[in-house]
Amino acid sequence: MKFNDTIREIFHRKSQTNFSLAIYSVIIAILVWFSVSLTLYPSVPKTIEKVSLDLAIGSTATSDSTLSVISCNTQDVKVKVIGSRTQIANIDSDTISAYVDTDNVYSTGRKNLPIKVKSKNGIEFEVSSIEPSTAEVVFDKYESVQFPVQPKVPNVKFDGNKTLNSNEFSCEPNIVTITGPSSQIKKISNVYAVSNREMTLDSSHALSSDEIQLFSEDNTIIDQSSMTFDTTNFLINIPVLTVKEVGVYVQIMNAPPSFDQNALNLKVSTDKIKIASKNSQTEIPDKLEIGKISLSDITLDFSKTFNLSDVLEPQNCINMSDTTSITVSIDSENITTKSITLDQSRVNISNAPDEYDYSVITQNLNLEIAGDAETLEKVTPNDIVADVNLLNASITEDQFTYDVIFSCPKYDNIWAITNYKVSIQRTPKETTTTLNNTIELTQTTTAETPALDTE
Repeated sequence: MKFNDTIREIFHRKSQTNFSLAIYSVIIAILVWFSVSLTLYPSVPKTIEKVSLDLAIGSTATSDSTLSVISCNTQDVKVKVIGSRTQIANIDSDTISAYVDTDNVYSTGRKNLPIKVKSKNGIEFEVSSIEPSTAEVVFDKYESVQFPVQPKVPNVKFDGNKTLNSNEFSCEPNIVTITGPSSQIKKISNVYAVSNREMTLDSSHALSSDEIQLFSEDNTIIDQSSMTFDTTNFLINIPVLTVKEVGVYVQIMNAPPSFDQNALNLKVSTDKIKIASKNSQTEIPDKLEIGKISLSDITLDFSKTFNLSDVLEPQNCINMSDTTSITVSIDSENITTKSITLDQSRVNISNAPDEYDYSVITQNLNLEIAGDAETLEKVTPNDIVADVNLLNASITEDQFTYDVIFSCPKYDNIWAITNYKVSIQRTPKETTTTLNNTIELTQTTTAETPALDTE
């Protein structure tokens, strides 16, 4: 038994010794391999994916400090590096950076530039390759320009006879400062503050803007991703008008009551126009007076143009039609003229002040009359009445001239085309003055005579 136990103990001791020797052998082999590797292969390669390209949009890391990066077609690169075995294991996408070499950029435009790599923590390595090796970068100069802002409400509608007052359609503020690449800024033709809200209006209203839209001269929308604005909040004022289509007419001045104005055969270039009142509650008349014409001014070649803005502005109205002016002319196809002479006995003075006598000094009046050709042949001087109406006349001199209004009571389609003034003499009414003086004298004498004493 003792012999067996002794043999067993000997084998146990040898097995422990062999296991330790095996472990030591492995460790020694590793150390030998590592030593040989460092000796024979001191550097090893490594590939690093998705290394970010450090090129901030808007940066000015160029030879010309006024230039900025507008865009770049590359965001990250794949880098293969070679370095020491002891250090290269610590290299990753966080410890190295890729950048574009902009040292030789002096002008605006699109540039194809080399990409370079550097360490962020001082680890030394050799760059084997960079994919892609170049980047396409656009450079430009940034500038700030002020633009007028126009309002836009594409989804707003108007109720019934209401419409937008485009002349006062505005937004606040009405100026915006835009900063961006010079090449983009130069393309801007129109700037709009836009509200996309849907609604139907019957009175004036205000809306806040939703967005800003930029358009080029050819009405193409401009990308504004590279631009900034000093404000993006606008209040859009939407003034609402009441609109109506109305007829037009002219007022004939100095026409006698008996005259038939239809005999003038006047033609109007436009008989109806569309107007709007700035006050949405104002009642618009069915017919609009566009001007006044003196009857004596209507000759055979008569034509007069009235500017609608002169007519509408005093009435606080707006022209909503394409017509800006209206011309009134005469259709003289069946109308002719005739010369006639009146003596002073045919001139009547009406509405004269009571304290004076008035007499016509002018002996003869040479008159031109117009009207229907057939009727005009029948007219004699005895058919024409001349009237000098002194109602509301401001008379400061004893001799003066005053306008004459002519009429033809017998025929209602005849009128005078001569503007005439006659000389008039003013004299005090002597008989009335003498009588008044006599009455005053009698009253004074009676008052001063003492009463008789009958006692």
